[in-house]
Amino acid sequence: MLSTRLAQIGLLLAAKAMTVAASKQCIDFDVLVPVVATNNNYTMPRVDNNIDAVQWALNFSVWDAPTPAERDTGFLPIKDTFNISAQLCVPSAKTDKSDILQIAVQGNAWDKRYWDVEVEPAEHSYVDAAIGKGYSILMFDRIGTGKSDIPDAYYVVQAATEVEILAQLTAMARNGTLLSSARIVPTTDNITVPELNPTHIVHVGHSFGSLLIAGLLTQHGDMSDAALLTGFLPSNTHLGQVPVAAFEHDFAPDHDPARFGQFSSGYIVLTSENTLQKVYFTQDTLEPELLTYTEKIKQPEAVALYASSGQAFSPPGPVFRGPVQLIAGEFDYVNCNGDCKGTYTEEGVKNSTFPEASNVTVYLQPNTGHALAVAKNASAGFEVMFSYLEAHDF
Repeated sequence: MLSTRLAQIGLLLAAKAMTVAASKQCIDFDVLVPVVATNNNYTMPRVDNNIDAVQWALNFSVWDAPTPAERDTGFLPIKDTFNISAQLCVPSAKTDKSDILQIAVQGNAWDKRYWDVEVEPAEHSYVDAAIGKGYSILMFDRIGTGKSDIPDAYYVVQAATEVEILAQLTAMARNGTLLSSARIVPTTDNITVPELNPTHIVHVGHSFGSLLIAGLLTQHGDMSDAALLTGFLPSNTHLGQVPVAAFEHDFAPDHDPARFGQFSSGYIVLTSENTLQKVYFTQDTLEPELLTYTEKIKQPEAVALYASSGQAFSPPGPVFRGPVQLIAGEFDYVNCNGDCKGTYTEEGVKNSTFPEASNVTVYLQPNTGHALAVAKNASAGFEVMFSYLEAHDF
């Protein structure tokens, strides 16, 4: 079985696998993305200070708290245009895979830097690893993070809007209009804009970014040729049992006015390295330098993202028939309460989430928590992902 072969590869590569970064050409750009979506109006406490942030988490997490459906007071049509900050990296020389574009979507509390970790990049930069295999890769700051627009945290930054932003970016990349519509952000005196005419598009996710890609595959399945979803494991055993209140949050502008003073009501941020350690790392594989880096680049989260996650799977659209690999850390606290073994079946994941996919494979990365990119054995996980793509002719 393919999953068995991938597991064997992961065991062989569990020791740190250092690679030499390939030569790449990257450009930063801003692009305006028009969106038409149907959000929901959810009842929830406002968050305007640190006390409110704790009250919001308790309101959302206690056992008798209303479900998202019970909080929903009606539809909220969204028609807007958002400025999205993005980066495209391509191999410096054309390869047999450079026309395969990977579009990467990170989870909550990160911006696009998740994919290009600056600490030991040969081990932790997914961008460098993908370029080293010959792929092109597009990353972007989701709304409410990084250098992209920071809309209303209650009514606008919801899963339905985020799925449509991803769909529009994918369509623009596929039809060749993404770069022609963009404003290039100069990083050197001589910027060469690469050509972007992908023959195939692979979506790569982490955590909530993987959920958004799952939503794309549900609503716009014909936009993706394959998907790699990390930090995401639908499970009837544990998923959703760890409440948001277990991870301490502050009101973002109060927590760090210098970094987050531009954020408005409803934006929360993980409080400390201790909290980040609980969310992303495992006991035996934590590197302090990576923990400090995670604190340095952490991003706020819009509170409505939690209530709106179910929007990603409705309404269903064109069917996704490509292959999809799910990679979870063996000790993922968020998905599996710290132990993912025995919490799923591949048949169950396929039937519940990707019923028409040509292949659904689940792989547990050893000694890894919720964030593959900052795990000690990150490069081994990357190799498993690339081996899966190659096995399916991508």
